[in-house]
Amino acid sequence: MNDTGRKHGFQDVIKALLIFALMLGVNIGCMLVKFATGGVFSAGGEFRGRAIGSGIMTLSLITVSLFTYVVYSRKKILYRPRSLMAVCFSVSFGVVAGTAISAADIYYMPIAITAFLLVPLVDKRDVFFANTIAALSVTVILFFESVILGAARIQAVILMMFLGVFTGSVVAYSMSAIARRFTYTVRGFLIALLYTLALFLFSLLSDSFVFLDKMLFICISALGQVLVGVMLQPVLERMFNLLTNNRLIELADHNSPLIRRLISEAPGTFNHSLAVASFAEVCAINIGENPYLAKVCAYYHDIGKLSNPSYFAENQSKTNPHDDLLPEVSAQIIRKHTSAGYELCTRYRIPYEVKHVTVQHHGTLPIMVFYEKAKKLTDGEVNIAEYSYNGDTPVTKVAAILMVCDAAEAAIRSMAGPTAAQVEALLTAIINDRVERRQFDNCDITMRDLRIIRKTIIGIYGGLFHERVKYPSGKFTEHD
Repeated sequence: MNDTGRKHGFQDVIKALLIFALMLGVNIGCMLVKFATGGVFSAGGEFRGRAIGSGIMTLSLITVSLFTYVVYSRKKILYRPRSLMAVCFSVSFGVVAGTAISAADIYYMPIAITAFLLVPLVDKRDVFFANTIAALSVTVILFFESVILGAARIQAVILMMFLGVFTGSVVAYSMSAIARRFTYTVRGFLIALLYTLALFLFSLLSDSFVFLDKMLFICISALGQVLVGVMLQPVLERMFNLLTNNRLIELADHNSPLIRRLISEAPGTFNHSLAVASFAEVCAINIGENPYLAKVCAYYHDIGKLSNPSYFAENQSKTNPHDDLLPEVSAQIIRKHTSAGYELCTRYRIPYEVKHVTVQHHGTLPIMVFYEKAKKLTDGEVNIAEYSYNGDTPVTKVAAILMVCDAAEAAIRSMAGPTAAQVEALLTAIINDRVERRQFDNCDITMRDLRIIRKTIIGIYGGLFHERVKYPSGKFTEHD
């Protein structure tokens, strides 16, 4: 069974533990380097040893709190090690950057760099929690350094922690839906300026926070973390093969490698995918799912047909190779396109959220054409399992949307001038059949969602397949 249908459990927890252990090791190593360069190891005696031990223990407890959050509240990210690695990497990056730059001045720290890195990559709740963990970790390191050295900056350390949590929260909840990097940069700059203004106002409340001579460098640091986030996000996307709206836009580009192959090697399948995408995108909007994801999944759902394009009706002209094959052989060729698509997507490093649809958009449905053909050719019983897809049933709403839209587009195309009532009856039959065959049991799509999908496709059908208006000349007008 591929990873779209595997059981999650003990192995995922072990992987997560290893990832968190690595993050903790980096954070503790960062603290020890900071202490070494700051002169901590040459001060203090027995008190110094206890303080260092307390610092290590506190960092460990902070890491355990993040692990507990993931295990009990965010199992979705627990089961996707690449997303978890991106979160832990960003936390450690924030800790290293913060402690390193604090050596120049504590007010120059990029206190929300973790949030700026993660906000387009993972859910906003994860961004908020990860940024908070990074801010707390930096605070612990600087707090114990200040205590051991007797430095009078504990108040500034606490202030920066609160500003870090506050700024990270604003980033997480105001920038999570941004799809374009330019918009991200502009809004990020505005948030950075808001942070700088807040820091300036705090400086007016206490003599210990007078740093007007440092405002230029503070502004550079605040704006710099936005630019670093913009530069590193594509790196993290590729490094951990994560799916973002920006990556979806790239995957939907007709110049992307697999789409180019589909256009040249299976143009009929490409046109079918475009039509399915037009359905799926609007359906996703109407039930509150990501339309970019639905569109891209539609583009790639039949990518496995590249292995045998001529065996699929949309790519055939005059001859049908299935006419010369036994029905069981034909069924085997047809159903193989789902697993072939998954393998092809894996080879081209297409993210999990897209490639899993290749093996789920047909679920375990029977291939009725060849099943009926086999029944006519034999006198005995025909095992329907041998004529059914052996993929996984949909586990997400987007996969369920694709299952309905794919069948709807193919069925509507096969009808000669259907009316809206006929299309509605057809869609009702398609959806009821999949419900009865328990294709939606593993995803959280509701009957209300399915009704909205049906009505949406009917509405789109009127726009895509309407009859053109003819004029007395017998020709269509130019704008038609």
